[in-house]
Amino acid sequence: MGNKREVVLPLSYDEKDLANRFCEFFLGKIDTIRNGLCASIGEMSGSRNYISADQKFKGVHLHVLPPATLEEVKKIILKAPSKSCKLDPLPTHLIKECIDTLAPVITNIVNMSLAESIVPSTFKEAVVRPSLKKANLDKEVLKNYRPVSNLPFVSKVVERVVDTRFGSHIMLNSLHDDMQSAYRTGHSTETALIRVHHDITCALDNNSCVILLMLDLSAAFDVIDHDILFDRLQYTFGISGTALSWLRSYLTNRSQCVSIGSVHSDNMVLKYGVPQGSVLGPRLYSMFSYPVSEICKKHGMAYHCYADDTQIYQVIKPLDNWDDITERLEACLEDIKTWMCTNMLKLNQDKTELIVFAPKHKVKSLSKLQLNFDGTILSESTCVRNLGVFLDQTLSMQQQTNAITKSCFHQIRNIGRIRSYITEDACKTLVCSLVTSRLDYGNALMYGVNASSLSKLQRVQNTAARLVTRKKKFEHITPTLMTLHWLPFKFRCQYKLLLYAFKALHGLAPSYLSELILFVQTSTI
Repeated sequence: MGNKREVVLPLSYDEKDLANRFCEFFLGKIDTIRNGLCASIGEMSGSRNYISADQKFKGVHLHVLPPATLEEVKKIILKAPSKSCKLDPLPTHLIKECIDTLAPVITNIVNMSLAESIVPSTFKEAVVRPSLKKANLDKEVLKNYRPVSNLPFVSKVVERVVDTRFGSHIMLNSLHDDMQSAYRTGHSTETALIRVHHDITCALDNNSCVILLMLDLSAAFDVIDHDILFDRLQYTFGISGTALSWLRSYLTNRSQCVSIGSVHSDNMVLKYGVPQGSVLGPRLYSMFSYPVSEICKKHGMAYHCYADDTQIYQVIKPLDNWDDITERLEACLEDIKTWMCTNMLKLNQDKTELIVFAPKHKVKSLSKLQLNFDGTILSESTCVRNLGVFLDQTLSMQQQTNAITKSCFHQIRNIGRIRSYITEDACKTLVCSLVTSRLDYGNALMYGVNASSLSKLQRVQNTAARLVTRKKKFEHITPTLMTLHWLPFKFRCQYKLLLYAFKALHGLAPSYLSELILFVQTSTI
């Protein structure tokens, strides 16, 4: 299908030397960020109080992590992806095949770890593979690569058990941030987009404007200070005793090495951060950054988070004072920046994006908005990419339509090259995986767009259907779509909205979607 499997890496004659360079760079980047933050903290007046925005926990503390049952461990193993790491003594698929024999052993390992509050050193190792962030970036520059960590499979099983305990504790004490959509059942980037999109479209329908700020953090997961994290888990989330001791063991003395081909760099100890690619890492980050939501609420700002992607937005009604809104936004940003600096997180002003949504008849008359963010002037953008979806100033979704169309037709051409060598079922599987998935992501946001945009996306689906069934260009497409059991694109958008409405009515959707459902009572005569 024309996909190149070659690994893009800087030019080097010695793989060992390149691996060590990468490892030193990834760790050096963290030290550079922290040194800059320490310098900024030194310039601040007043004492460093990193729990100033936290609310003290008042519920039932989590002192002990209950042991896992054999059935629980089996369920975790069978539901896990069949991916393996170089550190695994057995491939994951083989563990699943021998689960009746191995599950009791793994359960015993899990329960010993929980009881003794010790995570074995072999479970705290990671193999990192550098991955180029974007294809058009210079491959010789190390900062253009992101570290992708691989962890031992059994260590993830232990983490999953602990994660369920933390999840139950948070649920029992209502500690979830309702507007945090990352790594929660029923929540996704799509549900987050639907809520933000809904709030913006309602404002535009009421002849109002909306200012949206998308914050960017540098190496958010990698720079987390462990001491601050432990204090916050105890003070804000009520995690103490052996449960907190297990976490200390989990995060202390972790190490990583960079893998280039068959060669590994030297092992280096990680002093900071939560492991990316792990089960617990994202949850720990969400708990660490929990006070950001309190800051937004204090300033009366609407917000939504997905892990370290934070967006703040404010509706501006026709009679509102723009200068007052601007000052409030700048004050909110300043408080967030101060909190993050105090808590050793690096807020990247240069990559923070600003956009103003407005009704079509107001766009040209609006003056260019600029915000002063810690000495950096944030200029207004005409289009931003939010969780993989392009949003323009009037929410016409034209750029999103063009991006989907371009991407889908590229995949269709690739499949077309091998169409004569594969069966119809195999072709249908490829199309559903590579084309239909792109059409379906965020399609609830496409409901109500203009007919030209819908026709472009329908043309993509028609072309894919003809590719699968090998129909000619000018044959009527409706019978073909019916044969494949494919809803036309317009109705797929309606179906997605109805699906979320059904989930919201039956308690299967996030609370921020359920609260949008309004019940209309009709009077009976």
